[in-house]
Order: sequence, then structure tokens, then C-alpha cells
Amino acid sequence: MNNAVSFFTGLVIGVGGTLVARDLAPALAPHARALAKHSLKLAVLGFERGREMAALASETLSDLLAEVQAELQLERRGTASSE
Repeated sequence: MNNAVSFFTGLVIGVGGTLVARDLAPALAPHARALAKHSLKLAVLGFERGREMAALASETLSDLLAEVQAELQLERRGTASSE
């Protein structure tokens, strides 16, 4: 019974949304280009920020790896000279 209620509720919401969208589409059409442009601008800014964060993480990991390699070389030299 609960599934039937959920189905009909979804159906009513879908039909109502379609009717509302049909009436609102002409009113929103003049703003669609500006909205799309703004959305794309935000997407590009988000992508650039993500790229910057990835570059910073890569640089940090690279520095950490270099430190570990340097420490390993020092440890190897220390054990080789004590033998």
C-alpha cells in the first residue's frame, strides 16, 4: 500500500511540476542565458581551484618523498660505515 501511495505522490508531483514549468518557462527564458553563463563561470572557477589544490598536494607529496629518500640514504650510509 505504501508503494502505491509513493507512486501516486510522485506522479502528482511530476505532473504538477510539468504544468508549472510550462507556465514559468516563457517568463524565465530571458534569464536562461545569463544563468547558464554564470553557471559555467562558477564551474570554470571551481575547476581552476581544484587544479590549484591538486598541484599543491602533488608538490607537498613530492617534497615529502624527497625527504624520505634523503633520510633513507643517510641511514644506508650509516649502516654501511659501521660494518
